[in-house]
Amino acid sequence: MMSGMNGIGEDGIKRELEFLKNLIDVAAGRKKADLVIKSANIVNVLTEEIYEADVAIFKDKIAGIGSYDGIEEFDAKNLYAVPGLIDGHTHIEMSMLSVTEFARVVVPRGTTSVVEDPHEIANVLGKEGIKVLLEGAKTTPLKVFCMVPSCVPSSHLETSGATIEAEDVRELLNLAIGLAEVMNFPGVINKDEEVIKKIIYSKNHPIDGHAPLLSGKALNAYVCAGIGSDHESISYDEALEKLRLGMRVMIREGSAAKNLSNLIKIAGKRYTMLVTDGDRTVKDLIEQGYLDYVYRRAVEEGLDPIKALQMCTINTAEWFGIDAGLIAPGRYADVVLLKNLERFEVVKVVANGKIVGEVKRKFAYPEFVKKSVKIKKLTKEDIKIEGKGKARIIKAIEGEIVTDEEVEYIEGVDVERDILKIIVVERYGKGNIGKAYVRGFGLQRGALASSVAHDAHNIVAVGTNDDDICLAVNRVAELNGGIVVVDKSVKAELQLNIAGLMSEEEAEVVAEKFDKINDELRKLGCKLSSPVFTLSFMALPVIPKLKITDLGLIDVKKFEVVDVFVDSLSSSPIFKN
Repeated sequence: MMSGMNGIGEDGIKRELEFLKNLIDVAAGRKKADLVIKSANIVNVLTEEIYEADVAIFKDKIAGIGSYDGIEEFDAKNLYAVPGLIDGHTHIEMSMLSVTEFARVVVPRGTTSVVEDPHEIANVLGKEGIKVLLEGAKTTPLKVFCMVPSCVPSSHLETSGATIEAEDVRELLNLAIGLAEVMNFPGVINKDEEVIKKIIYSKNHPIDGHAPLLSGKALNAYVCAGIGSDHESISYDEALEKLRLGMRVMIREGSAAKNLSNLIKIAGKRYTMLVTDGDRTVKDLIEQGYLDYVYRRAVEEGLDPIKALQMCTINTAEWFGIDAGLIAPGRYADVVLLKNLERFEVVKVVANGKIVGEVKRKFAYPEFVKKSVKIKKLTKEDIKIEGKGKARIIKAIEGEIVTDEEVEYIEGVDVERDILKIIVVERYGKGNIGKAYVRGFGLQRGALASSVAHDAHNIVAVGTNDDDICLAVNRVAELNGGIVVVDKSVKAELQLNIAGLMSEEEAEVVAEKFDKINDELRKLGCKLSSPVFTLSFMALPVIPKLKITDLGLIDVKKFEVVDVFVDSLSSSPIFKN
């Protein structure tokens, strides 16, 4: 039976009462702390001071700052104590690591909390996928604060494995702290009732935005609906306009999308944060770091170190209502001890009140998570493109997720002109296959296929011939998800059998196999710096200009499926406001 405040049962109230009485005793010096960090140079991100003091910890909370005795003590003389870093916007799945392996890599580098938008796994497995990811997170020292995905799928122009409706948002808010990036900003502005319901259900929670280049009255309409942040600004003027309207501006600095240099003049102001948006490759996580890397980049750009710390601690904690981000009584005991403040040289990490040692993987993913690829064996007949003539060609752009559109006369794949075939195979059992042509990959032979294809994560493939394309796609299916390079035979592969997105292997193994994939693609003539990354966004129909999904070639501006050949009259609208 439930009773008491906020629906907490009697047993829960007794536990809370006992915990708080003990915490008060430790704070008052009447009882020894579980752990005391002695004589640290505390970096106070609220007052922007640095001063020497002890940090007393009971269970997973900070009890007091001053002079304390502890059952366990750690001498932090001459070390800086900073709050554990908080990534305010990420997608763990994009790392290609399991959540447990992700934690093993990032926590020892000083990130103790992340705000996770699990829309990648939600597109594949829906609510159950979200729940599995969160269960895995519980076995790690990393705090994973979940936001409910608002756009699953991203649009009606693709087939996903699941949908998250307004009523699902209401249910999932019991597991979450807010509503994740509202990518459907046209839906907000045009008063789409399903979108508006999701916002209404979330109105007492933080609501994150996603509004690239939105400005003027349209931006006012978006903000007045209740959306409070954005991570898509690429220019100072864009970020400033959003900040002036009261939006939190998240500055993204990742492996591919790098916005910090352009936004450095706005960094450090109130309502600004540093985030990764999940855009850190496995190799970069291992060699450069995670949010600690973004912090160092901000300092390199000339930002004061304490201002940079505010942007990935207290500012983020305030927006999301998290009891962290500041070394102060009552906050989560997440403290990072540094040898050097500017370079963020980590000596020790305390997470949840415990000194972090080796973060071991404990979570076993259920079998249904590893069986998300459901396609029949692909044949050359399945991917044939009938006809010849003036055709629309997707133009991949180096280092960008946007594409261009070119129109040329073609009779099929033309390696000399860098015109290759690109397909998207729906992987959830419906059998749709989208087929088109693409330029920019530069392959002279062979094919590349991947089950990482934002946001619906169907299987996307590009190649010089149908035999290799079919072999690559069929191998991805055999692996139950992954990335495969083929040249008459399989040359390199990486299994991603957790929802077709993440590996069960250690980060170092994933990085090695991913490097092998890139090496083999270079041998086949590919000139792109991040071909797998570029291919993964070819299937995202909400980013301009010309994309491809399992439903066909997508003109993003018109928001409709169009025929490969320009002279055809078979253009068919899929979605209307």
